This record gives sequence, C-alpha cells and structure tokens, in this order.
Amino acid sequence: MQVRDLDPAVNDRLKGAAAAKGLSYSEYLRRELTRIAERLRIDERWREVSAEARSRAELPSAPVEPVEPWRPLGMTTEEIVASVREDRDSR
Repeated sequence: MQVRDLDPAVNDRLKGAAAAKGLSYSEYLRRELTRIAERLRIDERWREVSAEARSRAELPSAPVEPVEPWRPLGMTTEEIVASVREDRDSR
C-alpha cells in the first residue's frame, strides 16, 4: 500500500509510535488500519440497529415500551460492595 502526500511530521509520529511499541512500521500500520476498520464496522452496525429501532417505533402495531427510570436500591456503595464480596467469597 502506498500513501501519497503524507505530511512528513505525521509519518515521523507514526514511525515513533511503532518504535515505541516495538513494532515494524508496516506491522503498526496494519494493526491501526485493522482497528479503524473494526470501528467502522461497529459504527455501521449501530446505524443499522438504530434505523431498525426507529422503524419499529414508528409502526402503530409495534408500540415501544417505556423504559423504567433507574430506581435507587436503598443501599450505600459500601453495602453493595460488601454484598458483592460476600457473594464472591461464598463461591
């Protein structure tokens, strides 16, 4: 792959980042491009799911259930942590 007109400062930063991770420049770029492509795939899927949810919400035959607001448990953070630890210790 060839990238034309890449700013030399950007190229230097990328090479430095690769060196800092102990990777070759090619391996570093391969990993970064794979990460970008995965994020794009997730973004695309999120748009699809959001569009489906909007479509269902607009259909009169498929009412959207209201989401219950968060309700306090009536416990302090310390009590919750103690309860979780107690449960873990019992296993």
